[in-house]
Amino acid sequence: MSTELRKRVTLDNNAHRKAEAAATEVGASLNVYASAAVEYFATRGLDPRETEAREGQLIMQQIKKLGDRVFGFMQEQERTLLTAMLEEMLRTRITLERVLRLNEILVGNLNAQLETLSEAQLQRQQQALQLLRQRNEDAVEKQVREALEAARKEGPGQRSKPAETAAGQEQ
Repeated sequence: MSTELRKRVTLDNNAHRKAEAAATEVGASLNVYASAAVEYFATRGLDPRETEAREGQLIMQQIKKLGDRVFGFMQEQERTLLTAMLEEMLRTRITLERVLRLNEILVGNLNAQLETLSEAQLQRQQQALQLLRQRNEDAVEKQVREALEAARKEGPGQRSKPAETAAGQEQ
């Protein structure tokens, strides 16, 4: 015998008929069905007399929960990924500006020295400069390809190799 206290609630005939039919449809007794229905509305703070408002409230609650999750995800991305990207971008920009200023100084000094060279010496210097530029451009292209290739292999949505996963679990 249950130790729960039982209370009685009076329903009008129409509500009683609908409740019995609904309880039978889900395979529950009228007592269990009515208790669950009351619990449902009470837990959510809903007024069962307002069917349109109830649906809207449920939808708004779900939207709020989803919005909170999305906002939390965005904050986490900002704290981890985006902050690191910003830091690297700033470092690159500052380095580039410093290198450009240094280049201006070097070009000024080089121009002063080039004025003292003969035509043949000047031609050799221009050829050496062109060779140096080409090597530099090739090295930059190679580094860009390697970085993009590594990002594609290890980037978002990529799975690590099973051997790496198993080795990581053994440690």
